[in-house]
Amino acid sequence: MKKTVITACVVAVACTLQVSCTKDFVKINTNPNKIEFPNATPQALFEPLIYGIGVSNQNYAWFYANELVQVTAFTGGATTQIHQYQITDGQWQSIWDNYARYGFDAHHLIDRAIEREDKYMEGIGLILKVYELSNLSALYGDIPYREAYKQNENTAPAFESQEELAADFIADLDSAATILKRRPAVQKPGLDKMYLDNHAKWVKFANSLKLRILCRMSGINDSYWAQIQAIVDNPADYPVFTENSDNAIIPYQDADPYRSYWGQQNMVESTFTSHRITETMVNMMVEFNASGNAIFEDPRTLIYATQRGNVWKGSRGGITMDEYKQYDNNAATPNFAVLSRAAAPAFLMEYSEVLFILAEGVQKGKLTVPGYTAKDLYEMAVRASIEKWAEYGQFSKKPVTVRKADVNYLLETSKLGSYAKAAAEDGTSMYSSAEELIACQKFISLYFNGMEVFNEWRRTEYPNFEIANGTVANGYEVPTRLGYPNYTVASNSAHVQEALERMGGESAVNNMHVALDWSYKKIVGSHRNPHPLQ
Repeated sequence: MKKTVITACVVAVACTLQVSCTKDFVKINTNPNKIEFPNATPQALFEPLIYGIGVSNQNYAWFYANELVQVTAFTGGATTQIHQYQITDGQWQSIWDNYARYGFDAHHLIDRAIEREDKYMEGIGLILKVYELSNLSALYGDIPYREAYKQNENTAPAFESQEELAADFIADLDSAATILKRRPAVQKPGLDKMYLDNHAKWVKFANSLKLRILCRMSGINDSYWAQIQAIVDNPADYPVFTENSDNAIIPYQDADPYRSYWGQQNMVESTFTSHRITETMVNMMVEFNASGNAIFEDPRTLIYATQRGNVWKGSRGGITMDEYKQYDNNAATPNFAVLSRAAAPAFLMEYSEVLFILAEGVQKGKLTVPGYTAKDLYEMAVRASIEKWAEYGQFSKKPVTVRKADVNYLLETSKLGSYAKAAAEDGTSMYSSAEELIACQKFISLYFNGMEVFNEWRRTEYPNFEIANGTVANGYEVPTRLGYPNYTVASNSAHVQEALERMGGESAVNNMHVALDWSYKKIVGSHRNPHPLQ
């Protein structure tokens, strides 16, 4: 792999979403894939692109997503209060820049691939561009897409609505799948660590990503479920993930050039474990008896988290600094040995997510999956998630082996995971309905999968947790979006204002209260469980 020099600001100046250079930009893509960007071949662009996307996902899961929706709560002091919803403009800009920058890298890869008639890299570039910019839209709402990255033609690109964006994303994923189904030549084999140059796997990723985007939009109207049904009905034309070997997972290694620089090389255990597991997660993954003693653990629990004080206890997100003494003593921590290894993989999308989407659609009466009930699909989804995580149990300080009996107990008997108990709605489940169970188990399965757990919570507002008193900075409300950075507002003010008004009405301002079109708050008109002062 070439290791020449990249000039990060070339990317930022060119990326007219708009973005600007930040320290985070350079930090995220420092190693190991340094290239001369403007004249790079598609193959030279591909490795740093997919490497950087994965490292970003790991970092954002740990620092932002987990904190925002009570997976973890930072207790290491006052240096960051994300779990209290204190997010600055600088952080808005850093996140915007990162997704927009990798979107531009993918866009440039596509251009270079077209110039060099490399159809394989063109198809992959389209998938990765949609992946990054659909994530950007999921966080901010309306963004530029068709007019983005055309700095020589338009320095103030129009922002598209979320429904327009979804249509564009789907169209580009269809184009990518069409290209890759033709099995174009791989001009430089061996660079693709995720799928090992397997055209069919990339096609499955494209179609599975379509399911994620369509499911995200599905609360707006049933046309999105109809599009999912068309995929289900035509597996030959629209193959999706059908086993864990299809998962879009970036397999980092213990040594360069595929060492994850987010992992142990740049992370000490005390920093990592200052983000404590919350009561919300503990209560969804550990079953207690009437005396408060743990009697059963979800098989993933000891892979996700490390017990402290020989008990299962969680902290609480959004509490005040004065409340930590009550909640934080002996709270479990994320499993440093598993999650922060130099070879810890980065998760983009998985087979279990596809199954959860199908289970939700069938349970709601929106989909028909021949031969399968919602219960079948739900149980397959949980088993797929556990199977994926079981592979990483060996890396825990005390190796974890998942027992089949525990998986069966979770799904058949435990109030934590039994579909029959949730569907009965008789109080024997910790969940009030099968819909809530599916959403919460999907939430659990998305652990350390980029910002997706935050996106899913805003879509369903499950799990149904309490908003604590330390969240006054955002008016006691989980952020409904991130704000456009000041740089973007200043350089493209007319289109920013147009986007804000389209999303939130004439009085909309650029803050974290404007609800995105697909969110529970926007569709229902209120939060599922608001703070009394919100």
